[in-house]
Amino acid sequence: MSVSKKTGILLITHGSGRKETRCPLFTLVRELRRRLGNDCITPCFLEHGRPDTATAVQQLVGRGCNHIVVHAFFPAPGKPLPEDVAQLLREALKRHPNVTFELGDAMFAEPGLTDLVEQRLAHLLAGGETIG
Repeated sequence: MSVSKKTGILLITHGSGRKETRCPLFTLVRELRRRLGNDCITPCFLEHGRPDTATAVQQLVGRGCNHIVVHAFFPAPGKPLPEDVAQLLREALKRHPNVTFELGDAMFAEPGLTDLVEQRLAHLLAGGETIG
């Protein structure tokens, strides 16, 4: 008998000691849950915020997820993405040997990022108010 795959999504960022810098991630998660019709999307922080990686993984596993897709909000693929995040996930999943994960690329690997930055700069250069 094969087990069906239930995928959870983990959105991870570095974190900050300032609450106002963590709030946009929670807002993004709520909007993605609504748009995708998926309540198995969870935020987490490497440092300076809750939930941490282990807690967020436990939340997804508790919702029946046996595969976790990780989207890290890091601009470039420095050490935190391939090494730190992957190690934290491996540690968090030691108690869940049947759960797998995939780690996405850093934000600069996304071709649409240039379009987004161009749109925001064009808005500002045209005399628009600051965005975000």
